[in-house]
Amino acid sequence: MVAFAPAFSAVEEENGGLSVRGFPMTRAFVDIFPVEITVPVIIALWADGGAEYDVTKYIAVKSGEGRRLATMQFSWHWDDNAEVPVKYRAFVQNLPLRIDSEGTLTIGLYDSAEATDSEHVFHLPVLLNPLNNPAQSLN
Repeated sequence: MVAFAPAFSAVEEENGGLSVRGFPMTRAFVDIFPVEITVPVIIALWADGGAEYDVTKYIAVKSGEGRRLATMQFSWHWDDNAEVPVKYRAFVQNLPLRIDSEGTLTIGLYDSAEATDSEHVFHLPVLLNPLNNPAQSLN
């Protein structure tokens, strides 16, 4: 794993690579709850040549209380690069979420949809926007 974290915005470039703003995204501000948002998640990986040709991974999101909010599967065919002994791949996965209240989400990268433990997790606080909720910012 080279990188795994949400970003404010990200697009995959036609000739390879990513254009990213706000990486890593250290918090998300929303105007209301419940809210539906889409979070771009950056995944950059590497592998030795001769391994990992048809890869499937899962991104799962848990609420602060540990309830699973979303799971997204993504997969790709990963050819070797004859000129070098390793290969790299970078993705943007746009993860749709429904969030009911403030809290810290745990976004994890998993090898199966049922997995509960991962070495690759990112904690993302989701908060009410204090600029749109003046009474909230006084507390």
